[in-house]
Amino acid sequence: MPADRPMLDHDVRTAVAEAGVLSPPRLRALAELACDRALRVVVLGTAFDARRAAACGVRVAAAVAPPLGAPVLGRAAIARAIGSAVRGAPVLALGERAADAVRAAGARPVELGAWPLPRPAPSLDPAEVRGAWGVQPGDRACLLVASPPRATDARVALDVVGRAAVLGRPITLVAHPDCRHAARAAGWSGVAGGAWRIVLDERADDPELLAGAVDVGLALDAAVVVDDLARPPRGSARWWAAIPRSALRAPVRGDAMGAELLVRAGVPMAIADGTAAAAALRDHPRVRTFNLRRPNLGALAVHAVLGQFAAGAGTAVGATGAASPAILEAAPA
Repeated sequence: MPADRPMLDHDVRTAVAEAGVLSPPRLRALAELACDRALRVVVLGTAFDARRAAACGVRVAAAVAPPLGAPVLGRAAIARAIGSAVRGAPVLALGERAADAVRAAGARPVELGAWPLPRPAPSLDPAEVRGAWGVQPGDRACLLVASPPRATDARVALDVVGRAAVLGRPITLVAHPDCRHAARAAGWSGVAGGAWRIVLDERADDPELLAGAVDVGLALDAAVVVDDLARPPRGSARWWAAIPRSALRAPVRGDAMGAELLVRAGVPMAIADGTAAAAALRDHPRVRTFNLRRPNLGALAVHAVLGQFAAGAGTAVGATGAASPAILEAAPA
């Protein structure tokens, strides 16, 4: 994990932040950044989004909700909220819609580059959290990490974790309700003799809060699933498939913040190749990467890190060791 994160190189005094990208860790990071640089923050969202940001310490100057969610329709209100009379003035834009809003208001969007990690946050009581999830003593809990939650696929993650559970003790997957296919994955819970378990928890977008209650983390991008796993149709089927595909919204790409926070808290992780988390943490000793094209390798990676590292939650509830990580090394390429 890099010790230093890129910071702003521009002398900006105002930031426009899209509410959809402001997870609790990002809100804490934004509050620290705004305090250090005396930033005024305009939240692109509702008054509720603004109160949520303010509760995390963000200095909110205004909240703007453009009609129909289109920044071009709210450019006058955005320009007033930015409060700059100089056309082309630099404004920090956090999110793609925020960048569109800044351009629509006549200002110049400046990218943050990479989000700085916020200061460590305390973890919730492990026994209480695991009890609420229904995790039995000796069983395992796996947190599906995603920044933002809609960047990952709960159905694919449950497939990986369910296969890992068959190799050892039962594993409960903890995912955010906003993950792609979360409801469908919840419908799979309990199959294969109860090995496939999933719990939907809104706190999953704040990994440090749950770090003490989980034994392992899992990170994969829905965009990687779509790009790498989907086989394009052939022949005449390609033309029929073009109609529904054109109406589908492409999944967003996730970043590495959630995985970095969980690893910083001491939780080992299995991370799919091709993700921002894999690029940032590939060489970390508590991380194993795997090829998402082969879910069995993902299951072996989860199983291996559970056997190699004694997670705090597993030790607290008296969990026993699992198989050696040599099982992963012996797997066929």
